[in-house]
Amino acid sequence: MVTVKLDKERHLKLALRGMVAFEELTGKNLLNGVDFTQMTMQEVAGLMWACLLHEDKELTFDVFLDIVNLNDIPTLSDAVARCVTESFPESKGKKRPLVAKPPSG
Repeated sequence: MVTVKLDKERHLKLALRGMVAFEELTGKNLLNGVDFTQMTMQEVAGLMWACLLHEDKELTFDVFLDIVNLNDIPTLSDAVARCVTESFPESKGKKRPLVAKPPSG
């Protein structure tokens, strides 16, 4: 779990609920990997939101968009990249799905 400060302290964790919610929002399957450099802003925001659903099942995507400020995005993007990487353990003979980190800024 990765801790971030938004409207309050929140904890990022990519659980199955979040993966399904992300797929419903974007049509993309996270098991195919994550490349922030190829994602739209809606997809990046959707992934951030999906990582918070384990902690707050009532958090809607629209509310999430209102609690994130532009200056939160670089820190939150790094935290989500860490969260996604930690969520996919390496199994014998298989690598984790690709997680290409967002550009630093």
